[in-house]
Amino acid sequence: MAFSVNTNSNAMAALRSLSSTQNNLTTIQSQIQSGLKIGSATDDPSTFVIAQGMRGDVGALKAVQEGLNFGTATLNMALAAATQVSDQLTDMQAKITQAQNDGLDVTILQDEADEMVSQITTIVSSAEFNGINLIDNGGTTSGMTVLTGLGGATLSIAEQNATTTGLGINGLDLSSEKTTLTLDNSLSISSGNTLTFAFGGETHIFEFYEGATALTSSPDEANGTYVHGVQIDTAAESFQEMIGNLASAMRTEAGLTVNIGEDGVVDVIAAGQTITTTNGVAGGVTAADGVGGGGIAAVDAAKTAIGSVLTTLGTAANRLESQAEFTQVLTDKIEEGLGILVDANLAEVSAKLQSEQTKEQLGIQSLSIANAASQSILGLFR
Repeated sequence: MAFSVNTNSNAMAALRSLSSTQNNLTTIQSQIQSGLKIGSATDDPSTFVIAQGMRGDVGALKAVQEGLNFGTATLNMALAAATQVSDQLTDMQAKITQAQNDGLDVTILQDEADEMVSQITTIVSSAEFNGINLIDNGGTTSGMTVLTGLGGATLSIAEQNATTTGLGINGLDLSSEKTTLTLDNSLSISSGNTLTFAFGGETHIFEFYEGATALTSSPDEANGTYVHGVQIDTAAESFQEMIGNLASAMRTEAGLTVNIGEDGVVDVIAAGQTITTTNGVAGGVTAADGVGGGGIAAVDAAKTAIGSVLTTLGTAANRLESQAEFTQVLTDKIEEGLGILVDANLAEVSAKLQSEQTKEQLGIQSLSIANAASQSILGLFR
């Protein structure tokens, strides 16, 4: 090979090798500091983009988890209050039963029952968590929607009605009576038939109609007369289904408590107020007013209603709890997958560090030898 002081190819080769070794050492040092083998798009663009998407999913799932925790806390508040309402109704049932015995001062028992009704109102109005009350149908909220997963999946929890009005015990009278409707197989309901209930100074007319048939009864709301339509389909619905439609309208539109028994007897209670019934159905319905046990029937219906509230809220709470557990598992699995993609194997990195440090020392020595080689040329000119 030619001897030249202008070009030292050995020194340039040694320098390239030393620069490569130092670049490797820089990469290794970055992995040790961050714990990541892919910390930026320059390390591996496609893998880095995938990892960023997975990090976004993890962040979104953690936000979902927070929402699930909030929803669970709200439901737990409502469940605790509904349980207290149920306990109050159990105590109230004992007072009503006592009132049926001769020789007891019903006035004192009535005062206690009134306090229990007031306590239920207090419990329901206090069952609010961060502005949401799931058992006060007369409140400002209309249920709750909880985000349960990525992509906008949600669970809607309807607001329940555990108020004294919704339970049918507002103004409860321990010695009140009730109206019973006895149904039989000859029941014949057609469009235009009516059932009228008068109580508390109001008259509520329930008129059956089919299709788009207009109602024929005339309301006079200024004087307390209200007309409620009950839609039926005589061709497709059984009389049980039509009576179910009637009961739904009576509950939601007139605030009546309605119990439908398997024996064909329908109990109608107006929160302890006396009801007068006018039957406008062609046949199959026998109405009886002034039947005893209205207070007991009202509380029994209230217990059934609060049981439904507890079932609905408890089922929703269980679902949120299950979803929260699944979300946590899903988050952990995504983080595990992310780690496989971008985490550095520090045992492997440690071995490489030792190797590259040795190569660096050898490279420095090699470059020193290559640089000294040009000094040998001076010996040719002595």
